[in-house]
Amino acid sequence: MWQRDCSSDGVFNITMATRDQLGDRRAYVRFNSAGQFWASLDRVEQVVVRNLSVSGVLVEVPAGLKSMQIAQIALQDDGPVIDAVARHASPASDEPREDRFLVGLEFFNLSEDEQADVARMVIDWNATPR
Repeated sequence: MWQRDCSSDGVFNITMATRDQLGDRRAYVRFNSAGQFWASLDRVEQVVVRNLSVSGVLVEVPAGLKSMQIAQIALQDDGPVIDAVARHASPASDEPREDRFLVGLEFFNLSEDEQADVARMVIDWNATPR
C-alpha cells in the first residue's frame, strides 16, 4: 500500500507497507526449516487381520495407511498396545483401482508379558475357523 503526500517545500513523502520478501503476500512470517523438524500423525483405524504370528501381523488397510512406517497395535479392545514397524505393503488384489492394501507389520520391543499375550492370541487365531 502506497501513500503519497506533498510537503510544503515540494518534497514528496512516500510511505510504503513492506513485507519480508519481494512478492511475498503472506500475512505471517514462515521459516525455512529444510527438513530439520519431524512430525507424526496419530490416526486410529480398525483394520482386518489377515494373518497373525508371534513376530508380526498382516493387516488389510485403506489406501491412506499404505505409507505408514511405524504403528501401535491393540489386538484386543482391552489388550496391550504393541509397537510394530511396517516391513511390506502391496495391493490387496490385482484390480487396477484397488484402494486397499496388505501391510506386513513386525512387532518390536515386546516385553515378556506382551510376548505371552501375543502367543495366546496366535493360539486363539489358529483355533478359530475362517
